[in-house]
Amino acid sequence: MTLDAYRRMVLTGGDLAVELDSGRRVSVRATAPVEGVLRLRIGDPSVCDDILLPDLDDRPVDISAQGTGVALRAPGVSAVWRDGQDFRLGPFARFAEPAASTVPYAAGAREATDDRPAGWVETVHLPPGARVYGGGESYQGPNLRGRHRYLRNTEQDRNAGRDSAYLNVPLLWSDAGWGLFVHTGGVVDADLGAEHVEAARIEVDGPGIDLFLLLGDGPTILRRYSELTGRPGPLPDWAFGVWMSRSSYFTAAEMVAVADDLRAADCPVDVMHVDEWLAESVLDDAAWSSAPNRTRFPSGWTSELASRGVRTSVWINPYLAKGSALADEATAKGYLIRTPDGEPAGAADNPDTLPVDFTDPEAREWWQGRLAEVLGAEGVSALLSDFGEEVPPDAVFDDGRRGRDRHNSYGLIYAETVWEVGRRVRPDDFAPIFRAGTAGSQRTPAHWAGDMPSTWAGLVSSLRACLSMSLSGFAVVSHDSGGYWTPSSYDRALELRKTMTPDAVEADVEPELYARWAQWGALSPIMRFHGVGRREPTAYPEPARSVAVAACRLRKALQPYLVSVAASASADGSPMMRPMVLAYPGDRAGRDAELQYLLGPDLLVAPLLEPGGTREVWFPPGEWVPVWGASAGSGWATIRCEIDQFPVYARAGSAVAGVVA
Repeated sequence: MTLDAYRRMVLTGGDLAVELDSGRRVSVRATAPVEGVLRLRIGDPSVCDDILLPDLDDRPVDISAQGTGVALRAPGVSAVWRDGQDFRLGPFARFAEPAASTVPYAAGAREATDDRPAGWVETVHLPPGARVYGGGESYQGPNLRGRHRYLRNTEQDRNAGRDSAYLNVPLLWSDAGWGLFVHTGGVVDADLGAEHVEAARIEVDGPGIDLFLLLGDGPTILRRYSELTGRPGPLPDWAFGVWMSRSSYFTAAEMVAVADDLRAADCPVDVMHVDEWLAESVLDDAAWSSAPNRTRFPSGWTSELASRGVRTSVWINPYLAKGSALADEATAKGYLIRTPDGEPAGAADNPDTLPVDFTDPEAREWWQGRLAEVLGAEGVSALLSDFGEEVPPDAVFDDGRRGRDRHNSYGLIYAETVWEVGRRVRPDDFAPIFRAGTAGSQRTPAHWAGDMPSTWAGLVSSLRACLSMSLSGFAVVSHDSGGYWTPSSYDRALELRKTMTPDAVEADVEPELYARWAQWGALSPIMRFHGVGRREPTAYPEPARSVAVAACRLRKALQPYLVSVAASASADGSPMMRPMVLAYPGDRAGRDAELQYLLGPDLLVAPLLEPGGTREVWFPPGEWVPVWGASAGSGWATIRCEIDQFPVYARAGSAVAGVVA
C-alpha cells in the first residue's frame, strides 16, 4: 500500500485543509451534527450514500489556530489536530507512534493500484485492555479486538462461525470511550489490532472520507449513533408473539392443518410463514419473478388462517430470474442495475439473478406495485425479505453510482422500498424481516442472523451474530429457532421441490438442541422457528415437544413486556437484546460475560450453548429471580438445568417478575 500521509494542518481564514507528504492540500470540513459527535469530511466524499443518514442539523464547529495545528470545539467536542498525524478528541487518538510509518499505520490518502481504486486510511490507538465492538453481524463474537474485519455484505451459503457476514455496519466503538462511524455504503477494511496490537487501521475506497467521531460509554455512543442514522420504526404487537415457519409448507391446506395441530397441543401461534408460494421454486431460483401458484395457494388462501387468528408471511427477494418474462419486461423498461456496457447486471454470487435498481423512481414504483398487490390481494401481513447482499462492484445504478459505492447499502435501499409500501398498504399491520443491511437499516426492523446450521455451533454463531448486531445499533434482531439446515434435510428439501408434496418434510434437529433453541427463541426480540426440516414443537418427541410448547406459552406471557421494550427502542434506539457490556458499562465482569444479555431492562438470559444443560452465568448486582426453574446465584456461578429448565431470571421487584412468577 502506497500512502500519501497527512503532514500538517493549514488554516486560511476560516478554511481548513490538511497538507499531505506529497505537498497536495486537501480540504477538511468539520461540523457537529449531534452533541458529542465531530464530523470530518476530508477530500471529496461524493461517493457517500446519504440514504444512510436522515436529515441532519449539521452545525459548524469553532476552529482556531493552536500552535502548529488547530483546535475544534462544539457542544461536547474539544479536539486538537496538531499536525498531520497527531489528532486527539478525548479518548480518541490517532495512532501516531514512530512505528506508524513502518507498520504502516499512518493516516492519509491511499494511492490507486491496478486492482484497487484510490482511498483513505484512518488510524486509532487502542489502549491496553480496551475492546472494540460494532461492525454489524459477527459469527465470531462481539469483541473485535485483535481481528481483521472486512466489512462486505456476503451471501454466507449456510456457513457458521466464519468471519464474514450478511450484514455489515461501518460503526466501530470501544469501551475506551470513543466510536468511529464511516459514512459509506461501500466496503470498509478494518484491522482492529490484528497486525499491530495497539493500532486500528480503517480503509475505505473513494476520493474522500466522511468520518463521524462519537464520544461516550457504550449506551451513549449507540444513542448518538441512532440520532445520526435513525431509530427503528414501529412493529405491531403481534410481531412479538410466536412465528412458525419451515422451508417450506407446500400448500395452504397444509398450513391450516399445522395450525390446527398446534392449537390442539395448546401451542400458541401468531404468524405462519411460507417460502414456496410461487410458481417458481425459490430454493432453486433465488428470485421473485412469478405469480403465486394458484393450484397450491388458491385465491383467498390466507382467510382460513386468519379465521384462526393466524397472520401470514411470504418470502420475497429483490432479484428477477434471468430469462423470465418479468426480467425481460424489467430489462426493456431499464429497471435493473446495469453493467458498464448497459446490460442487466447479475448478482455477484449468482449471475442468473438480476437485482432491481431501486434508485430509479420508476423501477421502485413498479416493484412496489407488485408488492402492494401481494400485501392486498394475498392478505399477508409479514414478509421474509431475503437476499440483497451481492451487488457486483462495477454495476451502474440509475443515479450514476457504482456497485462498489453501495455494495452494503443496496440492502438498505431494498429494505426502505419494502418498508415504505408495507406501511402504506397495511399501516398498523405489517412486519418485515430482513437479512442484508448496513448503517441505517435499523430503521426498518427486524433483521435475522441468516441461514445457520442446525448444530450447537449454529446456535452459538446465531447468538454471537445477534449480540454483535445489537452492539451495532440494531434494536430488533432474530434467528432461525432450530437452525436452518442439516446436510440430509437440505438435500431432501431440494428433492421435494420437484413435487411440492405436502406433509413430506421431516423433523431434522437433534431433540435436545431443538428444545434449547426453542427456549432461547422465546427469549429473543422476535421468536421465529424456521428451517428446511420441520420446526413445529409437535414434530418432536418428548420431552422436547413439551419443552418447546412451554417456550411458546412463556413467549405469549412475555409479549406485553416485549411490546413495551420495543416501544422504548423506537424512542431512543436502545436494543431489545442488551449485551452485558452495554447493560453494565465499565463493569469488567459484565464485559467478560459475552454470551449472555438482558432482554429489555429486567430479564437476564444466558442461552445454553452445549448439550448437558450446564453453563457459567454472571449475575449482575441485585436480586435475580429464576423464571424457568434454574437456580440463581451471585457473581459468576455454574448453573445446571434439567431439560425443562433454562437460565432466565427476572429482576426482583420488576413488573415482568410478577408476570412470569
